[in-house]
Amino acid sequence: MKLKDIYKPINPKINKMEDELNNLVNDAGIPSVSKLYGYFFQNSGKHLRPALVFLSAGAVKKQQTNEENHLIQLGFALELLHSASLVHDDIIDEDMTRRGQKTLNNMFGNKIAVLAGDTLFSHAYSITSNLFPREYSQVVADLSFKMCVAEIEQAKGNINREKYFNIIEGKTALFTSVCCKLGAILAGGTKSEIKSLESFGLNFGMAYQIKDDFVDGDPNALKYVTMDDARAFSSKAKKAIAGLDDSVYKQNLCELMDYMMNV
Repeated sequence: MKLKDIYKPINPKINKMEDELNNLVNDAGIPSVSKLYGYFFQNSGKHLRPALVFLSAGAVKKQQTNEENHLIQLGFALELLHSASLVHDDIIDEDMTRRGQKTLNNMFGNKIAVLAGDTLFSHAYSITSNLFPREYSQVVADLSFKMCVAEIEQAKGNINREKYFNIIEGKTALFTSVCCKLGAILAGGTKSEIKSLESFGLNFGMAYQIKDDFVDGDPNALKYVTMDDARAFSSKAKKAIAGLDDSVYKQNLCELMDYMMNV
């Protein structure tokens, strides 16, 4: 199955979220900032994290029509948070290209790229603090802290198998877990449904990051884990939501897991 087929039930939401990105580029208020945003978002990737938000919300089947705008804004905020982390990752790793184009740090220099990433973080926090209950802002702040701690641990080196798992959990898996959790909460999921989707997201992120590291030839992944580890986390992800009511959204979460393991 192709990604466009997996996203089909949520395409209207993805399109509205992309409209929000375009509005941010066009309405930044400062030409220099608009230029940075326009450059970065001209190739904005798979929108994986908003997709997890929207599919998770659909999987609990309690979303009301008047909640749709808040769901779009939640996906938008988490996409901005992810984008900010990518900008800073490129600086830390001294990467010169991303998604087939020069990185912000390569194009505009490290100082400007750091500040651009900071402005994206600010937009994300502004959305979650202004539109949602305090719980959402606390979850996002905690996520950001743990992502930074994982980056610090990775930069320190001395990696082993346990530390590798801890790092990718902090860098990637907690984020995908938060996307599923908040999507389910916003859609009115039960405690059991929210927990199931949160577990799906965590295992999804672990599988995804291990597989991605193998594709990139990451020396730590090649030394301490195998693709069998990735497949084990993928299996755990799908089992985590086995108890949810059958729906196209539940099915497509599983299809998304399979897709990410095979691209």
